[in-house]
Amino acid sequence: MKTTYLFYGFGAEYVLHSLYEELLRRGEDCVEIDALKVRDSRKPIRALRNKEVVLITSAHLLLDQKSFTDFYPTKSSFYSVMEIIALVKPIKIIFYPHDLTEPFIEYESQYLNQFDLFLSPAEPFTTIYSQYTATEEVGWIKFRSNYKPGPTDSQFTPAKKAIWLLSDFILYLNMGPQAAYEVLAPILTQNVSVKLPQWEGSDEFEEYFSQKGIVMHSASRNAIDLIQQHDIILTNGLSSIIAESYYSGKTTVNITERSHYGDRLSFLKKNFPDLIFYEKVVDFKLSEVPEKSRKPTLKPFDMEKTISLIIN
Repeated sequence: MKTTYLFYGFGAEYVLHSLYEELLRRGEDCVEIDALKVRDSRKPIRALRNKEVVLITSAHLLLDQKSFTDFYPTKSSFYSVMEIIALVKPIKIIFYPHDLTEPFIEYESQYLNQFDLFLSPAEPFTTIYSQYTATEEVGWIKFRSNYKPGPTDSQFTPAKKAIWLLSDFILYLNMGPQAAYEVLAPILTQNVSVKLPQWEGSDEFEEYFSQKGIVMHSASRNAIDLIQQHDIILTNGLSSIIAESYYSGKTTVNITERSHYGDRLSFLKKNFPDLIFYEKVVDFKLSEVPEKSRKPTLKPFDMEKTISLIIN
C-alpha cells in the first residue's frame, strides 16, 4: 500500500505548503488541507481511514471546531489534530510549529508524546521538547537559504523603513476596516507599511487601507522576506513575528494596545530583552525609535533533511 502524506493546518497557522509542494514534485502521494479554505475537510479526512497515512501538521493540537470558532468565526467544518489522529490512526505523526515565539499554548506540549517526531525550528525548543518525543532541528520554514531581496512594494524611501505585520487580526476584523483604520492611523500615516495575516476578511482591509494611501503587502507574502527588507518591524500581541524579527537581528517593536497576551507579557520581556514596547498607538513615533538590532541567529530551513525525516 502506497503511503499518503497528509499536510494539515489552519489559515495563517498553516506553514507547510512549500514542504507539500516539494514532496508532490518528488512523486509522493500527498493531500493538503487548509481547514479554513476547505469548507468541509471532514469528508477527505474520513476518506483516509484504512490507508497508510503520515500526518504532518502545524496546527494547534487541541483546537477543535468549537474552541477555534470561539476566537475566529468561520463557516468551515473540520476536525482537530487529535480527532484526526483518533480517526485516521496514522502510521507516523509529525509536528512542525507555526509559531516561533511560542510553539505550543497551554497544555499542548503534554500531548507531544502522541507524536513520533517534533521538527524544531531552533533552540531552545529542540532541547525543551526532546523530553516528550524524538526531536530534530531543521530551521525556520519561512526562511530560505537561497533568499534574495525582492521588491518592497514601497512608494516611499524613508530614513527608517518600517512595516507592521499585524496580529490579533480578529480584534480588528470585528471592528471593520473603517474603524480599524481610525485606530491604527496614527502609526500607519508615518510611512509604515502593513501586512495582514492570511485570514478570511483580510482582502477587504487591504483594499480599504490602500485607498487611504497606506502601502499594503499581500497577506500571502512571506513574512521573513518582508522582515529582511525593512529596518524596523512592528508587532502586536503574542505573535510569531516577534521571534522571526528578533532572531533576524531587526529592531523589533510591540504595540500593546488592544492586544492579547494572557499571562505571557512577562514571558516576552524575559525572552526578548531588546523588544521595544509602546503601550498606546499614539505613543509611537517612528523617528524616535532607538536602534536595537543584533546579530541574526535565525537558521534557514533544511528541506532535504526534513524530507528525509518524513519519508524514512
